[in-house]
Amino acid sequence: MKNRDNEYTKEAVFGNARWLSFENETEAVIARRDFTLSEVKNTLLRVTALGFGEIYLNGKSITDRLYAPAWTNYLPLDTANMNYPIYDTMTYRILFEEFNITPYLKEGENSLVFHIGGGWFCQYESRNEGVKPYGRLSLCFCVTQNRETVAESDSSVYWKKSFITRQNIYFGEKQDLRLGGYDFGNTVWDKTNLKFAAPSDAPASVFSRQDCPEDKIIRKITPRLIFKKGDYAIYDLGENVSGFPVVDLYSSEPDEVITLRFSETLDSDGALDFSSTGGNSRIQREEYIHDGKAPCAHQHFTWHACRYFDLLGNAEVKEFCVVHTDLKQKAVFKSGESVLQWIFDSFIRTQLSNSHCSIPSDCPHRERLGYTGDGQLTSNAVMDCFEAEGFYRKWMRDIADSQDIKNGHVQHTAPFYGGGGGPGGWGGAIVFVPYNFYKHYKDKETLESYYPNMLAYLDYMDKHSENGLVVREEDGGWCLGDWCSPQNKNLIPCEFVNTYFYIKALSCVIEISQILGKDYSALAEKKNTVTEAFLENFYDEKTGCFCESTEAADAYALDIGLGDERTLDALVKKYDSLGEFDSGIFGTYLIIAVLCDSGRAELAKKLLTSKKKNTFYNMMAHGATTLWETWEGNESHNHPMFGAVVEYLLKYFNEA
Repeated sequence: MKNRDNEYTKEAVFGNARWLSFENETEAVIARRDFTLSEVKNTLLRVTALGFGEIYLNGKSITDRLYAPAWTNYLPLDTANMNYPIYDTMTYRILFEEFNITPYLKEGENSLVFHIGGGWFCQYESRNEGVKPYGRLSLCFCVTQNRETVAESDSSVYWKKSFITRQNIYFGEKQDLRLGGYDFGNTVWDKTNLKFAAPSDAPASVFSRQDCPEDKIIRKITPRLIFKKGDYAIYDLGENVSGFPVVDLYSSEPDEVITLRFSETLDSDGALDFSSTGGNSRIQREEYIHDGKAPCAHQHFTWHACRYFDLLGNAEVKEFCVVHTDLKQKAVFKSGESVLQWIFDSFIRTQLSNSHCSIPSDCPHRERLGYTGDGQLTSNAVMDCFEAEGFYRKWMRDIADSQDIKNGHVQHTAPFYGGGGGPGGWGGAIVFVPYNFYKHYKDKETLESYYPNMLAYLDYMDKHSENGLVVREEDGGWCLGDWCSPQNKNLIPCEFVNTYFYIKALSCVIEISQILGKDYSALAEKKNTVTEAFLENFYDEKTGCFCESTEAADAYALDIGLGDERTLDALVKKYDSLGEFDSGIFGTYLIIAVLCDSGRAELAKKLLTSKKKNTFYNMMAHGATTLWETWEGNESHNHPMFGAVVEYLLKYFNEA
């Protein structure tokens, strides 16, 4: 089964297997298919589940991956009634997996069991910007020997509701262990109240083989008990991570309820503070009702992002499993400057916590979304630090799938799941991520593949411009420029920032056109026109400054080759005097980039190591082990975006 573009129909993957869907608002099910083999020989399983699935054959798990198949634009969402209504037509893709299951088979009767939880596909509780669920839990599979089908999803599949009675990607799971079925090593089923699966129509989506790095248990931490009173305890992991604890239930009584909650920080009284993870309305929680038999319990279909967690009940925590996409770190950074070392180490930890389903997220708790702004900004740093080729191949496809196939509009999240942003810093991901990918991996085919998407995006930016400046995005939506400057002032005009990104994208696509041997004369002409408008509206010829040097405006201009020596002098004098950042996520990166690349690395180092308020030192001094969303620390404490500067730490300040 070969396909150059890795795109197939349902029939090409699964043959005559039926698409099975389960009851509305059922959040977790266990499905089983029994089949008989006359001999054991090379046998393949192809399977997809919506949302996440665990797979057991004859009582043994066939894989150690988690949260799969990975999240994509599964099928159309109801987007017209979102807070920021979207009427775009996107590409809808479902991933399938293929396993060689020969080692798990036996002659005679075999049992194939799927444990399926809602994951992203049917979470019913969180309504980010009014997003509604995709649909019902679903399953499709086929088992083949030498291309002959020996078992498949059909009406002989029987199922029951899982012992997981509440499953939500954001809020966690509730498990009633009294319902049984949690021991997948037991192949003998009580068939009382079992149901036969009802076939349904398969989605009209593209099917692709899952070929990206997968989420796994990467390491384990022994939590430190920091408070204990009666049956209530608080644990400290010593670092902010994503994953789940394994709870030892040996001392729990039958019917006893054990509850855990998770946070990044403690309040002044030493209690869990949920403000940075979404507040009291978005608490990450586990709940187990013990049956008096299960030795331990853990989450199956979600992760928690935390440094601290509490436990109420007669139980103990055995260990904490750190879980994220399996990215291998390749960069080594050493510095005698403690702040520089902290920035690098914290970025590594932050990025890994925000890597799930081969998607770079903005935060691993409150939103968990693949924001295109954050993701494109940090993409160079991530590719510098990790073996990330497969990771970005998957996410570039998500970005392209989230682009309107008619007008070129690129969404602010990929896979698309709501979210605010702007046409430049966010939508530009369709240009900047493939461009950065090429710089790292020299893959011209990737540039060729996404070149039409880039041209469509540039056309979208042109049609949302007036007098050469990008002034709007979709009606009723956001049109942000920079984001998260101190106190979230974001004083640089949005037209300035978005037009900067338009010029930068034009420059990248012109360079890509040269690499691919394509005519770029029209792009060059457009770049000249837009640049003239940019200078006319934002440049002061008397001072050589842009937007009166507001925040990082001069760094934006210098990055695209505009301004002169006075512009650079103004930037240097301002930040030498200020000694801290007044900039948002894009501006902060550009200040460091322009200073380093213009021979002012010592000033860049001064800013990076400054001990003033709006600095990385302020995060470090507060005991943070991951990067904050804001300079003040009043939002998420696990956001990678300010870590884009790590690209320049490695280039200019690495003593390794």
